[in-house]
Amino acid sequence: MIRKVFVLFVVFVLAFAAMTAEASSIGDLQSELKNNENKIDSITDKLKEVKSEKYGVEKQIDELDNQIRSFVSEEDGLNDIVTEFENNISLKEAEIVQIKSDISSNTDLLEERLRAMYKNGAVGYIEVLFNANDVVDFLTRADMIQRVVNSDVEILEGLESQQTDLEIAQLALKSEQNNYYRAIEDVQSKRNDVEIASRAKETYMSSLEDNIDELKKEEQKLLDASNDIEKKIKQKQLEIQYAGGEMNWPAPGYYRITSPYGMRPHPLYGYWSMHTGVDVGVPMRSNIVAPNSGVVTYAGWYGAYGNIVLIDHGGGISTLAAHNTSVLVSEGQSVTKGQVVSYSGTTGMSTGPHLHFEVRINGKHTNPMAYFE
Repeated sequence: MIRKVFVLFVVFVLAFAAMTAEASSIGDLQSELKNNENKIDSITDKLKEVKSEKYGVEKQIDELDNQIRSFVSEEDGLNDIVTEFENNISLKEAEIVQIKSDISSNTDLLEERLRAMYKNGAVGYIEVLFNANDVVDFLTRADMIQRVVNSDVEILEGLESQQTDLEIAQLALKSEQNNYYRAIEDVQSKRNDVEIASRAKETYMSSLEDNIDELKKEEQKLLDASNDIEKKIKQKQLEIQYAGGEMNWPAPGYYRITSPYGMRPHPLYGYWSMHTGVDVGVPMRSNIVAPNSGVVTYAGWYGAYGNIVLIDHGGGISTLAAHNTSVLVSEGQSVTKGQVVSYSGTTGMSTGPHLHFEVRINGKHTNPMAYFE
């Protein structure tokens, strides 16, 4: 009898050791998974930061492009004005050429007349005057000679004055034109500075886009690694043998079932729905225990379930305790049968303090009461 008890003890110790080793392996994988998830969160934050910076740089590039367009428009306007000045200067130059030609012609005529007068001397004038018929004719002829000489002189003086005015106007136009040339150079310089800044921003934008691509690739690698780890965890969980034996009641001292497993009217909305576990009436902050030994695969908030503790007991069997006011264990932690894992409450979608308890086989819910009868 003693030998039989000893053999059973040894078998129990070996089975517990094997489960502990597997649990440790799963715990390591879960730690690795958690580490990967933290890295993914970090990369996600970095992606948000880089994308925000990229958006800011895009706005700066748009502003620089608008400045460039404004400078180009201003430069075009100045070029039009310079072209108009060039046309006006060309017109003035043409007028000056014409006036110089007129001055040259009139000067030639005057010189020819003066040479003729010089050759003929006073005899020519006297002959013209003394050929007069009478005194009146004499005076008329003398006045006419004076008028011709005066007219020639006035024409020359007028042409020379007009040439001087045109040359002054031409110089003024060229001076104004030079001012516009300097304005164009200033605008071109500003535009070049803005274009350099814009190209620098575009280069930086390209580096940000490359950074985003690299972060996305790294994120995808981590997601793929996390998926692989999750598959390994599920495989390890299937490989673990069930802890064995009947389960402990999860709410010691409280056995009133307020809502059984199966179809029922929804407690909040009234429509018929599947109740995937059993509800046990318990006061606030009552002890909730692990129904069997295993590894905690999730501990914390889970939507409508509120705060939950999900335990893998091996062999594809897991249990879930929901609506806890607080949890006392953490993900990846090994727990023993009867260990307090949480305090009851009414978190999540709940009408009052109670324990919602589920048993799942390979993820599918089943009637929990089958494990206590």
